[in-house]
Amino acid sequence: MFKKRWLDIPVGYRRLIFLLAAILILISTAVIGFMFLEDLSFFDSLWMTIISVMTIGYGDMYPVTEDGRRFALFLVPLGAGIVTYGLGTAASYLIEKQLSQKVWEKQMDNEIEKLQDHIIICGFGRVGKHVYHQLRDQEKEVKILCVHDDEEELLQFVDKGTLRLIGDPTDHEVLEKARINKAKGLIAAVDNDADNVFITLTAKGINEDLKVAARVEKEGSEEVLLRAGASRVINPSSLGGRELAMSVLKPAGTDYINNLMRADKKDFVVGESTLESGSPLLGKSLEDSHLRRDYGFTLLAIMRGEEVISNPDLDVCFEEGDTLLVVGDDDCIRDLNERVGGRTPEMEEQKINQNPEWGS
Repeated sequence: MFKKRWLDIPVGYRRLIFLLAAILILISTAVIGFMFLEDLSFFDSLWMTIISVMTIGYGDMYPVTEDGRRFALFLVPLGAGIVTYGLGTAASYLIEKQLSQKVWEKQMDNEIEKLQDHIIICGFGRVGKHVYHQLRDQEKEVKILCVHDDEEELLQFVDKGTLRLIGDPTDHEVLEKARINKAKGLIAAVDNDADNVFITLTAKGINEDLKVAARVEKEGSEEVLLRAGASRVINPSSLGGRELAMSVLKPAGTDYINNLMRADKKDFVVGESTLESGSPLLGKSLEDSHLRRDYGFTLLAIMRGEEVISNPDLDVCFEEGDTLLVVGDDDCIRDLNERVGGRTPEMEEQKINQNPEWGS
């Protein structure tokens, strides 16, 4: 157990621990030795030890007994060796850290250059952290790129394998480096409404098909963000207040909705799929589709343009472009688009072959 924990510690830290332990043992041994051999007080022994180890040179105090001199002959080269080792270790650690940082940055840049259909999180404050954890837990296969100007904060809260880009998310060049033109979606989670408006405008200017969800703090700023091109605008304070109120007024309903959204509920997952031209459901009514029997999920609503058809009647027919909101177990939802949306891997490959720049 101890050996495993010791090996888990980075090499640089292990060297530092070894060095500190060696210095502590050396000083303790030297102090005791001078107290015993030279009959000195603790403070005088400590002083004698320091000037011996640091090879400063004896001045006002030096060993007077033969045993004390022999002890000093042993102590001085040993102390000099440990000090030299310590300086070398410190220099090596700094150089290795800089080199590893350069290698890590290069690897990260190479990974970012290959990204497509990823989700970009701009801003990693109080809200951005929760956004990241939700995406990480619920969408295992989706690539996440975190963009933030505080490197230490990103390193502290983001998993080692998560892609991260250090820079100002309002900077046009930073967003381009994040391959926003190939991204699936962007979440503007900066704690400043003006910055989120600027991020949204810049993002939509680069990729007009990008789905943008933006955070807003001030009442009345929602309309500005929507005009800037945001697909969804969320006020965390308003959303939190609404849930707090509903948890008192309708606790059972609130618990039910929250359970639908929990990442660990594998037997009870919400999914959505937009019906394309190859969907087996097109032209069929809800009654004839047998969604529960043949596909294993239950239909909650149909999103048809701006219209939301909740609890649809059995005679409602599915049309191309309809987005189905369904609930089922994890296995049924995982391949939802392929099974009912009409979007197969072969179709995706054909689209990329017809449009080579999509796959670049």
